[in-house]
Amino acid sequence: MHDQVLVALISTIGSIVVAYLTTHQSKKPSVNDELVRENEKLKKQLEEKQREDT
Repeated sequence: MHDQVLVALISTIGSIVVAYLTTHQSKKPSVNDELVRENEKLKKQLEEKQREDT
């Protein structure tokens, strides 16, 4: 009986940790999102330079 309680507690704690990490990671922007934003910024800068050069 004691072993079953320990297994249940460890499983519960593991599930809580996984749920926390999953929600915490989903709030962060992914690397792809950051690269898309940086790409848009660089495209705008390039367009501005091209306008200035003409």
